[in-house]
This record gives sequence, structure tokens and C-alpha cells, in this order.
Amino acid sequence: MLKVEAIIRSSMLHDIQTILAKNGIPTFSLYQVQMTGIHKAHKSWRNKMSDFVPKSKIEILCPDNMGDEIVKIIQEVARTGEKGDGIVYCYKINKLVKIRNGDIDEKALL
Repeated sequence: MLKVEAIIRSSMLHDIQTILAKNGIPTFSLYQVQMTGIHKAHKSWRNKMSDFVPKSKIEILCPDNMGDEIVKIIQEVARTGEKGDGIVYCYKINKLVKIRNGDIDEKALL
């Protein structure tokens, strides 16, 4: 199993959600995050300069064979070609247990 995480422009969230659902990935976790780094400062909602840029982070648990497809979908939909489009990364999940019924690993994804 894999965990795919993507930090994206919040404005792209609805488009990504729609395309993922059409491709059989209807659920994921969502977090509102702020990033800092090599990008330029921007004005925050209080009209003050800030080094933190608001982004959305999505997390998807999936079988190994779906990881590349999910990354490709996110990359294609989120790409504007400008700095700040985001980043996608994947890593292996060693064990997954569904609390409700004790299902383990890929069976727990269902």
C-alpha cells in the first residue's frame, strides 16, 4: 500500500477532487497548510506581508498499483506552469488496520 500526499494550490482542490472521483478515488483527507521557502512573500488576508503561502494538502491511501495513476492525475490537473503549483510524494505503508472491524492492509481500504 501507498500513501500519496500532495500540497497544491487551494484553487485547484475542487478540480482535483472531481477528477479523482471520476477515476474511482472518491475519498481523501484534506488539510489547510501554509508553506514557506524559496517563493516570494505575499500579502496575507490582513494585508500584511507574509512569508507563508496558504496551500491545501491532500492524503490518499491506495494499493501499490494505483500510486502512479493518482500522481499523474494530480500533476496534470494542478499544473499551471508557474512557481507554487505544488508537490506530490508517495511512501509505503507497512500496516493499515481499520479500527471498526480489524480489517488489515488493502482490505481495510474498502
